[in-house]
Amino acid sequence: MTSPVAARYAVLALFVAHGFLFGAWATQIPLAKLRLDVSLTTFGLALLCVAGGAVIAMPIAGAMVNKYGSARLSVVTGLLFSIGILGPALAPDLLSFMFFGALLGAAIGSMDVGMNAHGLVVERALKKPVMSGFHGGFSIGAAIGTIAGAWILGHYGSPIQLALFSGGAFLTVLVASRFLLPTSLDQGLSGEHFAWPTKATLGLGALAFLALMIEGSVADWGALMLKERFVVEAATAAMAFGFYQAGMAVARFTGDWLRLRFGAVRLVAISAALAAGGTAAALLVPSVWLSLAAFTIGGLGIGNIAPVLFAGGGRLEPDAPGRGIAAVTSMGYSGFLAGPPLIGILGDFTSLQVALFVTVAAALIIGFYARMVKAADTY
Repeated sequence: MTSPVAARYAVLALFVAHGFLFGAWATQIPLAKLRLDVSLTTFGLALLCVAGGAVIAMPIAGAMVNKYGSARLSVVTGLLFSIGILGPALAPDLLSFMFFGALLGAAIGSMDVGMNAHGLVVERALKKPVMSGFHGGFSIGAAIGTIAGAWILGHYGSPIQLALFSGGAFLTVLVASRFLLPTSLDQGLSGEHFAWPTKATLGLGALAFLALMIEGSVADWGALMLKERFVVEAATAAMAFGFYQAGMAVARFTGDWLRLRFGAVRLVAISAALAAGGTAAALLVPSVWLSLAAFTIGGLGIGNIAPVLFAGGGRLEPDAPGRGIAAVTSMGYSGFLAGPPLIGILGDFTSLQVALFVTVAAALIIGFYARMVKAADTY
């Protein structure tokens, strides 16, 4: 039997591969827009097929964890993600882009559920928190995938980039599959493969909706807000996302130690306060550099909330952890999608600076209900 320590690094490799492919896909989106030669509105709607595929697949993936085990689901969907990126990246027309995009989204969302569920299995085996570190691995993978992907794309072209990233991720998943824990540890725990999530799980899902709404909104609108407020170069304003992500990465690589020391409830409460305070400061301070520093604090706050919520979702349904995780992740992903358009609409009526205070309010709500994540400390 694989040791829990080896399984921990195998799951980390899956998270890195997931982020790696996600970053590579981000570099392919502008090329797809040029190749398809459609309007921004049409292309934006086409991209929703990727998100829609993920949201639809996540609850199904939760049932598949119960039927087949999280290890098997993680490997199969990881291989599908590795291959699936080729479909929309090479699609010659809009309809095929939408079709293959939906399949890619389904693979992305299902792998997300599978590897988070197996992360819970590893936490249970190790009897200590490791989930935040896994999500930190995703952040690192996404950064490498985006930066390296853009460089390879510029120097060697799309076919070489796709071959390297698809092949590299495929091999990573295959190697990691040898070290995952047995499927029997979370296979068939519930007599029903599909059932509606519990009220408690939906409560954590609502908090995940708010948490990922904050992440998505700051990522999409933070830079433009700085550009409007301080009239700076686009390159300077764009650093808002980088500073925010840096704070998130630091939070995630220290989050497991912090959860072990202070507990999930206190960690989420303090993290939510940092997210609210840091973001509010970023919106109010009189200097662009002070605002960037404040965005870093906001990133430190938000970074650990989603991993703890995902862990809590799985533990609230011990007989069907995949279903619990699927409920929380799908609702969270919905917030990631819904947040930026909401902020944009409010910004049209007021300003981005005012509209982004919605994320401050969302963080305060998460902090107020932090006690709901107590289940995350159950091993």
